[in-house]
Amino acid sequence: MNFDTINSRKGMFLRRMAFLLLLVTAPAALALDWPGYMHDNSRTGVTAESLVLADLDQGWVYESPSPPMRAWSDGPLWDAYSTGNSVPMRDFDTAIFVTVAGENVYFGSSVTNSVHCLDVSTGTQNWFYRTDGAVRFPPTFSNGKLYFGSDDGYAYCIDAVTGSMVWKYSPSASQRVLFNNGNLITQWPIRTGTAVLDGKVYFAASLVPWESTYLCSVNAETGSANGSGLYKTSGGIAPNGAILASEQYLYLPQGRYYPHVFNRATGASAGVLSGSAGTFALLTSDGPSTGIVYGSGRFSTSGHLSTGSNDRIASYPNGKCLVVANDTSYTITETSTVHTTSGYKYNYNTKLVALDRSNGGAVKWQHTCNTRKFTIILAGDLLYTGGVGKVEAHSITDGSVVWSAPVNGRVRGLAAANERLFVSTDTGKIYMFGSSSVPADFDGNGTVDADDLMTLIGDYLDCTDPETPGCDNLN
Repeated sequence: MNFDTINSRKGMFLRRMAFLLLLVTAPAALALDWPGYMHDNSRTGVTAESLVLADLDQGWVYESPSPPMRAWSDGPLWDAYSTGNSVPMRDFDTAIFVTVAGENVYFGSSVTNSVHCLDVSTGTQNWFYRTDGAVRFPPTFSNGKLYFGSDDGYAYCIDAVTGSMVWKYSPSASQRVLFNNGNLITQWPIRTGTAVLDGKVYFAASLVPWESTYLCSVNAETGSANGSGLYKTSGGIAPNGAILASEQYLYLPQGRYYPHVFNRATGASAGVLSGSAGTFALLTSDGPSTGIVYGSGRFSTSGHLSTGSNDRIASYPNGKCLVVANDTSYTITETSTVHTTSGYKYNYNTKLVALDRSNGGAVKWQHTCNTRKFTIILAGDLLYTGGVGKVEAHSITDGSVVWSAPVNGRVRGLAAANERLFVSTDTGKIYMFGSSSVPADFDGNGTVDADDLMTLIGDYLDCTDPETPGCDNLN
């Protein structure tokens, strides 16, 4: 072997080693979790992870034994209490929403009254944890544990790997039960999900506003409500929808009434927002202040927090849901007209609209949708929307559709995590779009670690003959 050949092989080896290191380290750096309902405590629905559209083939599908057992029925198409709004105002549990952490998918079920853990690649169930009531929001993942509430009146903490219980806590000692929408539940169900922040878990237990409502802050490790910043307070509201947490405040949507705001440190009331009600809400952070967007069917608001804080309320007519990224809001709007032959059927005009937040909400662009839309998230530089029978990806430049896939039912939940897209419909199905294998898991043990690099190095060293089967990718 001459000197040039040796140098050539040495250079090839170094280049291949660099390539192998990139393969192993890149997925860990680019793949991100989706640790709670709508991604985070602000319910932003935004992740920095970019999905590769070419890789979004349909993988496994989880099918619930039946569609979600809703806490409340849809209600009438016209509601005088909500000033004629035809959109249901307590539709927070329309699908089986997911949390994604590492190689596991977690979700709560109002059908099985359980939290389930599936393998992210295959959809195989690893374990489930059963409660005595419906679990209407996905668990929040934090520090290797899962936190969630149930219609049985308890908040739970379980181990994310094994599903074994760490603690459970109920703010009420009462054993009183009653029927609600065909189900037997406690009088103080936890229907707010959980927010985990600064080592504390926040949630609320309530059913109707004329009975006590418990707002709780408990220790994330022990479940105790005793200590600094920990509490159990009571009031007369009826939270319906995911609790939101900022540095200073907790926000509780109420469905048929406006969101109530509480001081996070003490649990004391900080005022009631006015304007549009509903269960959709998100927080946006803009320097020292926080903005809240909320509503059902339209974002039309008036008034601010009575505390004189810097919190701001966003508004947009006919807005159903939206995400916010820097100086742009991307919102789904919908207007309806009564069908010409029936007073109970509507024709819907749905649009995806980009608004310039730095210019008073001026319209940057708008895209007319060919189906009704119910949810939206932002993953990297693409918007994903869920509609009737399909999920779509849109360009943030002009809203044009760059990818779509059919599903069964109305898409009410979306999550983007670990190089995959998860789609939840009102039929009780969860679709996984993406690879059915763990990226860069070269030794087949289900995780990406140093052993994968050693496996690839071994494969390379075995490939002294480029004609050896399986060696072409290393040349």
